[in-house]
Amino acid sequence: MNILIVDDQISVLKGITSGVDFNKIGIENVYTATNVSEAKKIIQSNDISILLTDIEMPGENGLTLSKWVCENYPAIIIILLTSHASFSYAKESIRLGCFDYILQPAPYHEIEDVIMRAVSKIVSERQLKQYYNMEIIGNIVLNLFSHNPSNKKKSIDTLNQFGYPIKEDSNIQAVIIDIYPYSESDLPTYSDSYIFITLLESAAESFNSQIIYPLVCLNRYKQFVVLLFCNSNALDELNQDAFENFYKTLCNKLGSELSCYATPRGQLSGIRDTIYAAHQLLSNNVAKKPGMYYCDKNVSVSGATNIPENIARWTKLLEDNQFKLLEENIFSYLNFYVSVNRLNLDNLCEFHQQLTKIFFVYSYRQNIDIMNLFTNEYNYNDYMNSFNDVKSLKKGISFIINAIANASMTEESKNDVQRAKEYILANISNNISVKDVADYVHLSPEYFSKLFKKETGENVKNYILRIKVDSAKDLLENPNIPVSIVASEVGYSNFSHFTQMFKKHENITPSEYRKQYMKSKNINYREDFNEE
Repeated sequence: MNILIVDDQISVLKGITSGVDFNKIGIENVYTATNVSEAKKIIQSNDISILLTDIEMPGENGLTLSKWVCENYPAIIIILLTSHASFSYAKESIRLGCFDYILQPAPYHEIEDVIMRAVSKIVSERQLKQYYNMEIIGNIVLNLFSHNPSNKKKSIDTLNQFGYPIKEDSNIQAVIIDIYPYSESDLPTYSDSYIFITLLESAAESFNSQIIYPLVCLNRYKQFVVLLFCNSNALDELNQDAFENFYKTLCNKLGSELSCYATPRGQLSGIRDTIYAAHQLLSNNVAKKPGMYYCDKNVSVSGATNIPENIARWTKLLEDNQFKLLEENIFSYLNFYVSVNRLNLDNLCEFHQQLTKIFFVYSYRQNIDIMNLFTNEYNYNDYMNSFNDVKSLKKGISFIINAIANASMTEESKNDVQRAKEYILANISNNISVKDVADYVHLSPEYFSKLFKKETGENVKNYILRIKVDSAKDLLENPNIPVSIVASEVGYSNFSHFTQMFKKHENITPSEYRKQYMKSKNINYREDFNEE
């Protein structure tokens, strides 16, 4: 933003230029003039945003200059300086639409405050104008891709009215920009206007040419498209470095979680074919790896992904209710093929179809209503459309595996718990673990523990210990069985460990328990003093 200061006194000019901190308030260049004629030449040759002019000057005065500026450069904000508090001056400045009127001598901080308010007004008006125009132009540009020739022609005519000399035979090249935090979120991570402005500024910086025009629009997938057009061969002069610089500039301004896809060069008449090539490129980047991509290079390499043999293994894991292991195995498979760059949209779609088949077949055999698995937060359509990229597919897989796992806790699950209880009782004399019991009912330890707790309200490990204690108490009530034999009968070869376990649960030792029981039954017995 530039300012022009006009005063016939050199000392005043030097005082203002040195006394006001222009850099702090957003002024890049400060021009000075000592008369109206010199001021007009500067305005005609430079992009002046603010005019700060004295009124009383020899020859043409500041009011004359202000009138000329209003007629020829109405966007310039005018601030008048005068050393006379004349009502006629104030009245004329109002009529000319001047921004403010400063009475000299004024402290530099007051002059600075007025200029700062002028800068703020300019920035606000520009942002509002840019946002309004971008919203309109963005929709017009989007219609250039329309199937309907009349819509396309109407867009060309409208853009011509806006000052863009685009024609049916204009040369074009486009870049699709997928900003992941924006396209993946339903929340306003960035404002549309901020991205529009950033894209236009970055395009102007990277594809620097007065005859290449950038246009920006937002497509229905929440991806931005920068359309470059010209009516010469200037696009042929753009090299890969220009596009790499464009990508790096966007990363600096918008963050590194984005990808850019450059189309081939073509003509506006064939814009749909031109943009389609980049859409294919984008679609095949199913891992959503950030980068600058070109249509003459593949994002991913097609190849065999050994889906059939993996499907067989995953089906077995599903049938064995090894849900956590199943999810980890599938994710490991996806991560591997992402790392070797072997996934594209086609094989990811096939992968999704095969997984969906085994999930639905399993649900049918388990009498699970597949539609009841879905929720308002994640519905059937969300899952069926999750094949477009790896991140979405992982979310869908995780959801449906967990939903099936929860739905699988039915009567069959209760039978598994009952069989587990019977196994524990039958092996009470053995040192059995949670894994031993889970293996017996063909479930993963993690899933079995969750299932057992859900059905019984008790932790598996605690249940095993409680059953051992109950069995030990039954045996201790027989005074003819030594305590050491009782320990062995409930799976403890180490007598000390048995005593500690029993006391932890009953707050008394096995021998003390036997004494109390015998006393309550009025039974006399000989105590074996060597056992504790």
